Amino acid sequence: MSDAGDPKGVPMDAARRRRVATRLYALASAALLVLLALQLNYLSYRHYARWDWTTHSIYTLSDRTKAVLRELAHDVEIWILLSEGEQGFTELRNLLGRYQAETGRITVHYVDPDRDPGGYREVAQRFALGGVQVGEGRVLSDVAAVIDAGTRHWQITRDDLVSTRFDPMSDENTVELDVEGERAITGALVELSTGRPTRVCVTRGHGELQVSGSGRSLAGFAREVQRENLELTPIDTRGVERIDAGCDAVAIVGPEVAFTAEEVDTLRAYVRGGGNLFVALDPVIARNRASFTELGIEPMLRDFGIRVDRTVVIEPNPALLPAGVGNPIGPFAVVGWGEHAITRPFASLGLPIVMSEVRSVTPVDEGRATVLLTTSEQSYAETDVRGIVEGSIQLGADPDDVRGPVPVAVATTVEVARPEPRSPAGAEDEEEDAGRRAGGRIVVVGDATMFASEYVAEPTVVNGSFVAAAIGWLTQREALIAIDARSYRHRPVSMSQDDVLNLFLRVVVLIPLAFVFLGFAVWWNRRS
Repeated sequence: MSDAGDPKGVPMDAARRRRVATRLYALASAALLVLLALQLNYLSYRHYARWDWTTHSIYTLSDRTKAVLRELAHDVEIWILLSEGEQGFTELRNLLGRYQAETGRITVHYVDPDRDPGGYREVAQRFALGGVQVGEGRVLSDVAAVIDAGTRHWQITRDDLVSTRFDPMSDENTVELDVEGERAITGALVELSTGRPTRVCVTRGHGELQVSGSGRSLAGFAREVQRENLELTPIDTRGVERIDAGCDAVAIVGPEVAFTAEEVDTLRAYVRGGGNLFVALDPVIARNRASFTELGIEPMLRDFGIRVDRTVVIEPNPALLPAGVGNPIGPFAVVGWGEHAITRPFASLGLPIVMSEVRSVTPVDEGRATVLLTTSEQSYAETDVRGIVEGSIQLGADPDDVRGPVPVAVATTVEVARPEPRSPAGAEDEEEDAGRRAGGRIVVVGDATMFASEYVAEPTVVNGSFVAAAIGWLTQREALIAIDARSYRHRPVSMSQDDVLNLFLRVVVLIPLAFVFLGFAVWWNRRS
């Protein structure tokens, strides 16, 4: 009498145990996979990270935004008043998701005027947006978002978030979207969190660019930085013994008439006392003598470690000149970035600064001052301006010229001597390295045309952002260093009727037939 078992002679109990073991292994493996998935999900939640390989890093928050979010001391609510179908909504929602991943102090509410007209009216009335009627009349406010910090709120319009540009002369059928949501939202957070604006006092009375007005003015730049809680105020230095204590920084932009010795002494005392100075100097040339005009502040800057040369930069590199212009004295692009806190955010962007008629600016002592911007290796700084005045530039550097790359912007921190201690007891209180104390900070740029409104407002160059970053470094406001609107191209697909027919034949007919043929070939091969 044989043992009961399977046809191969394996005992039934052993076969059953094997099946049970196999099922247990399968269940255990599935449980381990689920547990592993849960652990990975938890780790990804606790350690948020993502990679951005887009051309302009449109999915990465700037260092400036991260600095602002770290400085938030109170909870903030953001109300988004856009329909899901509106242009830029998806990009804005993704952007706000990155804000929330960076800090837990931000709460976002989405109110769709189409799906929730009652909720839209309530928010519009709460923040006094105007144009509230929603329904058949469809009267909506232009406000696309409201940043609410409790006691204060800030409104952002649709134009602040996204602007569209189309070039009809371009060979490519492309639409350029400038997604400025990060700049607008971060600027609002700065406005709501910092309270008093950062005040930059702009000198006048020497032919400088002024805060407002047409022509040679800073009006375009003033509009751009207003949302950054940055305020430009004109001041007089003539007949003034001391700079207003309310000035976080003093700016001298494009003077054409020399400062008096008394004014220079006032500025020198201001910097030595801890004041901050931004200087942008064009080469001022006396046409009748074909020579440079001294502006009075050059010796002071040299004492602080920065030499403003009597030169005009020549840029012969055609890749850095606008197409169809080709003037080697400008405008031209500057793409050489130095190692400094001001320039660090821009070095990886691949976007230039545009300058024109530029002076070279050189550190007297590289240990004290840092070069921020340089021109190309092919460039040089011309010392003899007779050819420039006569309009007959002969390209080629002379022995007296400054060879490229030519430095055109420099930053430094001023150190001033401490007064001698009055007694040995006072000397004992001095630290070993306290023989000098920190004065103010200085940034000097050899060009003032970079403030032109067309350059400041152009998203493909970083003129305005660079100056804002320089002011941020001068005034030690990390939040101003630095941010740019993110631009990317939308390429609409334009298809004719023949294109649609060809696509139908390929996708609906030819590809399925190819799979059928491949299956038949495999079957025939196995059959034979």
